[in-house]
Amino acid sequence: MTRSPATSAAGASPAGQPLGRRERQRQRIRAAILDAALELFAEQGYAATTIDEIAERADLARRTVFNHFPRKRYMLDGWSAERRELVVARLAQEDVRQAPARRQLELQMDALTEANEQDPRMARVISLGWLSELGTFESPFPVFDTFRDSVRLGQETGDFRPSPSPETVAEALSACYTDTLHRWLQAGQHTDKPFPLAPALRAKLDLILDGLTASRA
Repeated sequence: MTRSPATSAAGASPAGQPLGRRERQRQRIRAAILDAALELFAEQGYAATTIDEIAERADLARRTVFNHFPRKRYMLDGWSAERRELVVARLAQEDVRQAPARRQLELQMDALTEANEQDPRMARVISLGWLSELGTFESPFPVFDTFRDSVRLGQETGDFRPSPSPETVAEALSACYTDTLHRWLQAGQHTDKPFPLAPALRAKLDLILDGLTASRA
């Protein structure tokens, strides 16, 4: 099974710097554990999967798995972190860094759409894992920091009104993303062609940002 392209390339840090041998080995082991866990979650469900099964699938000692992921829910955190890394990596590209705040937010939603559409079944499995752990279908504020930073940029450049706070807008955007993803995943359980995710996210983003756009009168 192929995981999200957000995973950092082996042998390089997110900043592109070469890693030492020990860190490269740590990343390889961590990736093997996550791959094994996600395969098992997809095959038999999150709640039914045990640490022992993950260790066996990854061909590692149980203690090694616990050293990297002391709790099973931390594997869900790892998957969510990969999606955040995908968004952060996209924002780090020069064309995006130079883009207006609104365009940055559009590209973030596009990156999240791509991450989920690549493997809807796995996205559903992980969301059900969050439901089991937290009573919600998604980890809290999956891209809160990047949303907040782009909103703050828009307010600093005058493209957005100075209020509400960047944190408040980021919370609203994260809530819209989470709710829309939840409904898209649920729809996918009943049909091979659920509603298109990208237009749904873009429509809600536009609604929020239109209300945030500063008056130029």
